Amino acid sequence: MIFKINLLFILFSPTIYSQFNFVYNDSIVVMKDNDTISLPWVGGMNHPQFSTVDLDYDGIDELVAFEPGNHFIQVFKRKKVNGEVHYTHLFNGENYFPPDIRYRLQMYDYDNDGKKDIFTYAPGGIKVYRNIGNAIDGVSWKLVTPILQSERDGVGEDLYVTYNHIPALYDIDNDGDMDILAYSSALKIVEWHKNMSMETYGIPDSLLFKMEQPCWGLFAEMSSGNSIELNSVIGPCGDPGIKPFSGVTDKHIGGGSLTAIDINNSGLVDLLIGDMDYNNLTLVVNGGINPNDNAVMISVDDDFPSYDLPVNVSNFVTAYYEDIDMDGVKDLIASTTYPGYSDNTKGVWLYYNKGQNSLPIFEFNKEDFLQGDMIDNGTGSIPILVDVNNDGLTDLLVANNYNFREGMDNTSQINYYKNVGSINAPVFNLVNDNWNNFKNSGYPGRVAPAFGDLDGDGDLDMIIGIRNGKMFYYENSGGTGAMNFNIAQIPLKDNDGNDIKAHDNATPELFDLDGDGLLDLIIGQGEGGLLYYKNIGSSTMYSFELINSNLGQVELAPNEFVKAMGVPRFVKDQGVIYLFAGNETGTLNLYDHIEGNLAPGNAFNLVSSHYVGIDTKGSSAPAIGKMRIDNTYDLFMGTQLGGVWSYRPGDTTFLSLDKEEFDEQLTLKIYPNPNDGEFVISLSVEDGQVFEYRIIDYLGQEILRGKSNQSTIEVSTKDKMMKGIYFVEVFLQNQSSRLVRKLIIN
Repeated sequence: MIFKINLLFILFSPTIYSQFNFVYNDSIVVMKDNDTISLPWVGGMNHPQFSTVDLDYDGIDELVAFEPGNHFIQVFKRKKVNGEVHYTHLFNGENYFPPDIRYRLQMYDYDNDGKKDIFTYAPGGIKVYRNIGNAIDGVSWKLVTPILQSERDGVGEDLYVTYNHIPALYDIDNDGDMDILAYSSALKIVEWHKNMSMETYGIPDSLLFKMEQPCWGLFAEMSSGNSIELNSVIGPCGDPGIKPFSGVTDKHIGGGSLTAIDINNSGLVDLLIGDMDYNNLTLVVNGGINPNDNAVMISVDDDFPSYDLPVNVSNFVTAYYEDIDMDGVKDLIASTTYPGYSDNTKGVWLYYNKGQNSLPIFEFNKEDFLQGDMIDNGTGSIPILVDVNNDGLTDLLVANNYNFREGMDNTSQINYYKNVGSINAPVFNLVNDNWNNFKNSGYPGRVAPAFGDLDGDGDLDMIIGIRNGKMFYYENSGGTGAMNFNIAQIPLKDNDGNDIKAHDNATPELFDLDGDGLLDLIIGQGEGGLLYYKNIGSSTMYSFELINSNLGQVELAPNEFVKAMGVPRFVKDQGVIYLFAGNETGTLNLYDHIEGNLAPGNAFNLVSSHYVGIDTKGSSAPAIGKMRIDNTYDLFMGTQLGGVWSYRPGDTTFLSLDKEEFDEQLTLKIYPNPNDGEFVISLSVEDGQVFEYRIIDYLGQEILRGKSNQSTIEVSTKDKMMKGIYFVEVFLQNQSSRLVRKLIIN
């Protein structure tokens, strides 16, 4: 199976919805601590696994961050300027990879062809994709094996690695091919699976494994904790003839990570070990004689690096040894690996290497590598657009599902980004990361606000929905000034005096659905449809009556095993009401035909269940509004990873990347690529057949357009295009199909 990652763009929206033809746009400046952050609209990070790989074959590895919680992949291009590394986020970077990456993503050039290959999870083992791409044709992956095999006692069997284990990929015996260190399936000991490719073929291009040592290093993790026992005699450590699963009940069911490294320039393989439920990294040092002998671990540093600031991050740490600052020496990242039970805001510790690759000296740099350069509010962000300080500029609030707190119940908080820009160009500045002190409110997670004037005093009051489905009312006494809310938690009541309550994870929206001039209440739920409470009160005293417990028959859960987690946002444009709805799966639903369909049994019209190709891979939460003098819409999408994506109206013909193959009879090549602005477009057509081409930038804006009746044309754009990533689109006259290739100007 070959995954050829070509960039085919699809038209999602007809002209009638042109005001909502959103494209990703990261141009809005965001500040924190009076300084501009460089990656505000990336979408957040929770528990990233890091690797590097050259995806555009320009000789410079991209930095890849993979999230095991929702299997999301983020790609960052890197460039060093005046000694400082600058990162550029490649939106939709996951499209460079096969679609079935799950639980772990490791990159290693096992066949020594200069291109790193993919090692990912298969049920109970490891799946491998070989990198067969090139600079002209782009990224392409070939499935080598759906699950690696390893010979044990003369019998081939799956090389066992469970979903929450991260094995070490390394040439253990220094013979030129990649070996694997993995936890035993039954004990807290490490097995060495030796690659026999060199012994069999004399080249390292095969994956022929043999379980060489059942207790590599002669050490074990203690069953009562994560301390290390050297010279262990447990199971096969004491007797290699004992099979690790014979008579053993202490199965290693917890997560664990192994990172191979030569810590002291001995030429031997040492290990950095992380363990589920623990905050530290443990170093075990190899005291063997040579790489081909049975390794013997002789010393332990269970607070690594003890000579600097030891790693201490909740919890289940994994070490990644990669060159982060592009100085030719590998650095250390220690990141959390336990979705839902680990630090989700400051869980990426970076240590720069002041030594050498085989004799590293790690110096702590920061605890929020990349995270600190983003809008990031824990897990499950919920953006809201509202003028908090009543200065006429729309501000951004970012609520969330939860923030992890070690040893305590998780909490929810709201970050306040004040708009310090103008009605022409918004600029958001983080001024409060605990707006209205919801972190200490005692609410059991997921605080989701909605705003509207419910008492007729001219300011915006607030309704809060929380995780258990309860709703609370906060009156704003700020008047013409900044919002000022009562601190009392007043349960929101319906017209009969009963508490208004959703099933769970209540997400309210205040909007005049029936056009009577009063704000109605619509509530998204974790389970179930949208609740519609009509406001039957007055402009000075709200009174909510439940009219419909399944408004519009809006179905946001794809099946009974997935929650809805509905986030409703209504917009009235040119007299027509639209509903944008986020959901647990991460897509964006768009509905129209709202008016006249508010009664039970009536259904809204589903325009799209995957509007403009948005897919946050979980917990999508839209916020849409007009905040500029040009009266256009901005769209912000909250993500499961706690960040926000920003969108502006644009040409959605060039919006979303797709992994579909090109027509085998029609191929498009761009070369050289990357280039300095002069390149060749080659299309596999006969001379005389006319095709059109155009070059567009990352936001879909047209840079250059042309027509040719030659299969190969030379293009020069030196006076029109700056350095960056572009796309070349070609299409044959009188045909609707398009071919698109990425173009890199450097």
